[in-house]
Amino acid sequence: MSSNRVISGWLRRAEKLLTNGELKGADALFSDALKKDKKSVTALRGRANVAQASGSNEHAKKFFQLANKQEAENYCVEADKAFEDASFQHAIECYKKSLNILDDNLDAIWGLAECFASIDEKRNAARWYRRYLELEPNEPEALHMLSAMGSIQTPTRASEGYITTLFDRFAPDFDELLNGELDYQVPNILAETMEVYLQGRNIDIEILDLGCGTGLSGVAFKKFARRIDGVDLSGKMLKKAGDRSIYNTLSKSDIISHLGSTDKSYDLVLGADVFVYFGVLEDLFLGIIKILKKGGFMAFSLESRKGKDFKLRPSGRYAHGRPYVRKIAKNAGFIECSVKNKTLRLECGEPVVGDIWVFKT
Repeated sequence: MSSNRVISGWLRRAEKLLTNGELKGADALFSDALKKDKKSVTALRGRANVAQASGSNEHAKKFFQLANKQEAENYCVEADKAFEDASFQHAIECYKKSLNILDDNLDAIWGLAECFASIDEKRNAARWYRRYLELEPNEPEALHMLSAMGSIQTPTRASEGYITTLFDRFAPDFDELLNGELDYQVPNILAETMEVYLQGRNIDIEILDLGCGTGLSGVAFKKFARRIDGVDLSGKMLKKAGDRSIYNTLSKSDIISHLGSTDKSYDLVLGADVFVYFGVLEDLFLGIIKILKKGGFMAFSLESRKGKDFKLRPSGRYAHGRPYVRKIAKNAGFIECSVKNKTLRLECGEPVVGDIWVFKT
């Protein structure tokens, strides 16, 4: 007999004993059920009802609170799965059921904001990001996403707090997520693109990997490099990059600050899916050209748009028009080598299209 069937049998017998006023026997069975399944809402409510019937109001309150918390969590788990499957309406229903039980459930509030952002209902999304900020004032992810919904002024770049919080949270499962569900291709596309420009220089060049994350670009480019240095704001990402034993140095720093302080020079600077967290690109490009050797390259990805400038999208990432990128690169002193449109990754099963750029000094 399966464990679930055993527990169900115990719960039915416990409910019957409770109805008949046999409180001790009922409580014993509810307790046995919780030992097998500590997330059983029925067992938690059963123990609460037993305590209440026994006149133990404090114990009853404790178990009712535990039952409510667990039921709210169960709805969030179901909603999270629906969100991953892009079943946004079902996810919204589940998150709302969770909030009907616990109206300050941060996971459910965040989930609703993300769902509405995913279906481009910006006003509803902003409402829930604001609700989140009422409970967690100045939380950097919520502030950034409120900007992405157009409800507050668009920043010129994502904040350090947003980047650190976001990628520290994703770090444990980052590679599995990118290589699996998101079919992430940027490091390999950049490596294939740069082969044309790096022919005959294998194991010869020095590379700086900006926003290196867990080191996927290091894996793709190690065949070219004599040296690879990495920079990232997320300490948890850097730990995973270090485990690869590819990088000569790894620096926990903001990119602009690192570019302004480093005394090293490089043959190639990479930006794999990291420049999408900058709107304004001037300081970034000026910082990069100062550390590139003569004839050095800058290769990076951006999410593309048809406009002339940049825009913060509901995803929380910036998209850039080609005229804007060309203008900023030219003003910084770069020469354009190539640009090509590619599918960078999937998001909710849909392709995210962007530009792969190569410039040289």
